[in-house]
Amino acid sequence: MSPAAKPKHSKKAVAKKTTAKKPKVKKTKAPKKFTFLAVAVVVIWMGISGVAGPLFGKLSEVQENDNAAFLPTTAESSKVSDVATQFTSSDSLPALVVVTGDLSKENLAKANEFAADINSLKIEEGDGKLVSDYLTDGAKSFPIPSEDGEALLISVDISNTKIITPLPNGEPALPAIVKTIRDAAKDIDGLQINVTGAGVILADLFGAFGSIDSTLLSATLIVVALILIVVYRSPLLWIFPLLSAVIALTLAGSVVYLLAKEEIITLNGQSQCILSVLVIGAATDYGLLLIARYREELHLVESRFTAMRKAIRGVFEPIVASGATVIAALLVLLLSDLSGNRGLGPVGAIGIAAAVVTILTLLPALLVAFGRWVFWPRIPRNDDANSQLTGTWAKI
Repeated sequence: MSPAAKPKHSKKAVAKKTTAKKPKVKKTKAPKKFTFLAVAVVVIWMGISGVAGPLFGKLSEVQENDNAAFLPTTAESSKVSDVATQFTSSDSLPALVVVTGDLSKENLAKANEFAADINSLKIEEGDGKLVSDYLTDGAKSFPIPSEDGEALLISVDISNTKIITPLPNGEPALPAIVKTIRDAAKDIDGLQINVTGAGVILADLFGAFGSIDSTLLSATLIVVALILIVVYRSPLLWIFPLLSAVIALTLAGSVVYLLAKEEIITLNGQSQCILSVLVIGAATDYGLLLIARYREELHLVESRFTAMRKAIRGVFEPIVASGATVIAALLVLLLSDLSGNRGLGPVGAIGIAAAVVTILTLLPALLVAFGRWVFWPRIPRNDDANSQLTGTWAKI
């Protein structure tokens, strides 16, 4: 072909071709169905929490805190305890009222009157219940003088079986009984009256450790909240992992309650305390990992739903592997001779499983439902600089 036969392109055509506008890339918006799905997951979890919360509050009712029950039957102390029951009443938990002071005829009359009135004392917040309602059948209280005549002893035989039933307000009966006797003793002038004995020691233990669960849980939540605020440097973001952790705890507690009620597992006060710390700690740790990956993905993609899907894909295996490892380690406690350890194993395992499930479902739904603003004031935007990749710590 000759040069003259070659096709010619005008300068205008070339210019038109090179200056043609590129098609605009539309920013993809998340379908509404994903928003509805996230909100639905949150609503479902709120419903679960509404059912599980009251059951979690009843955990103390299914605790087994008998120290003798924690020991193996082959232990010497267990054998001694079995033999000792032959010399004591199996249904009696005595409270000993000791009267000292000026034991004049007038004061002796007061002591006798006080002993006679013990059975008819009305228990505060007992909805009309009397002390006699929780004593052994036919029990009567009367003062026994000491050999030197310097003191009187009044034995109040509290029934082991009757105090198992809590008061109408749900509180244990034993501390209320002891408090009623002590309050009545304060009204007697001229005598010093103290209440002691096995039943009172146990009641005082209720008072000393009865609120330890709520106190420990409150302290754990405050400490974790402060740590999360420092880590995230956000006044809002810390709420979501902590809320997820609390819901995980209520879920675990409700499952433990149902199993302990059916005597499938054993729960004691120590196991319940450990459960609270374990679930809150594990859930917030898993939440830290998920949120860190989610924040990274928000810099790379426009849709927060796509970012969350990628984040879950990245953290699913390590979170599940970590939870499975801890669960397996806790279940090894089932091989222990001590019943307290055997009970702690499944209780802790249930808590870790609840933490894993909650963080992988509820927390992602909360984060995507509320949008990027939860990271305020350092909101991660698509294509902007990732502050997590700059600075001293990033270099280290």
